[in-house]
Formats: sequence, C-alpha cells, structure tokens
Amino acid sequence: MEIACTTPGITGRKNGLIASTGLTINKEVVYEKRFQQSPFALSLRTFNIPYDMPAICSWAWQLSRAADTVATSYEYAYSSDFARSFMVLYNNRLAVCQVDICEADKDELFEAYPATAGNYIIRVLMNTRKKTVRPLQLKALQTCMEYFFLFPEITQVIAVPEADNKLYNEILLKAGFQFEEQVRHQYTLCNLFVCTRQSFIPA
Repeated sequence: MEIACTTPGITGRKNGLIASTGLTINKEVVYEKRFQQSPFALSLRTFNIPYDMPAICSWAWQLSRAADTVATSYEYAYSSDFARSFMVLYNNRLAVCQVDICEADKDELFEAYPATAGNYIIRVLMNTRKKTVRPLQLKALQTCMEYFFLFPEITQVIAVPEADNKLYNEILLKAGFQFEEQVRHQYTLCNLFVCTRQSFIPA
C-alpha cells in the first residue's frame, strides 16, 4: 500500500507528458512512490544516455552489439515531441527497468493497430535473467502506469510483447492490461494488450 507519491520537477501537467518531461534535466526524478511497511521507494527519471547505456547493454546482450545505434534511438526519443524514455530506480539508485512511451499514431505499430488520439505505446526492458515475475518488477510497471495516467491526454496504453515472452506477457496481465489480439510486428507474432484507467491495477 502506498504512503506517498510525488512529482518533483513538474510544475504543472497541463502541457502533457511529453512537454513536461522535456523540461527536466537528465538525472531529475519526475515521479516517486513509497510503499507502506516497505523500506524502499521507486522513482522515475528521464533516460540519461551516457549514464544508463551500460546498464541497458548488460540486461540485453543483443543490444550491446549495436550500442551506438541504440544510443542514437534514445537520443532521438529525448529530442522528439511524441516519445520519451525513462528509467525506474529502486531507492533512486538501482535500475529496475527502462520504459519507452510514444504516441501511438507516430509509432510503427500504427500500421497493424488502428490507434486513435489518446493512445500511447509502451515498451519495457526489465533488469532480470529469471523467468518469473518478481514483485518489484510488477510494482515498477505499476508505478510507471500511475505516472502516465496522471496526464489527461493519455486514455489508454498499448503494449505489444512477443507472444513467446511469457515474463513480459504475465507482468502486463498482472498490471491490468487486457489481451486484444495477436498481430504481426517486425516479422514476429506478438500479443497486443491494452490498459485503460478502468482496467489498470495499481500497486
């Protein structure tokens, strides 16, 4: 159960998620959540390329082979007016996961799914080598979703994990994402999930 949530670095949300986080510095926390009877907090901050790329490459060895290309994509997201990348931190130190969010009609998935205004795509990269969902990972995703749903322009969030990625599929279901359909995305069979404010299951 939560004790407190704070949004340091944001003076107002009227300009939307992308505009608000575009004003923060790279290591500035934009949202923090503490939990009752737990000695930890989870926080979100904007992605910092030189600081965070080593962690990303250690989580996914495939990315380390194309680190320059991946770093360029994060730089593009940071400077864009339709996408943002975040790190979720345990006690503001240990990285738990990395999260991208993008306006759905600007995403390549738009060809496979008829997104409308207010639809956003989420992509999550977890710091794990295990095949089971850990409570901290679930709380990290839920904390992200709580933050995103603070912004009225976000009506639903779409996730498209590969169909055989059982960990990612399970964690989405536990957070309140609902399965819609299977789609072909980049030559891979994926499950398409949707989460709304009504279906979302908070931490």
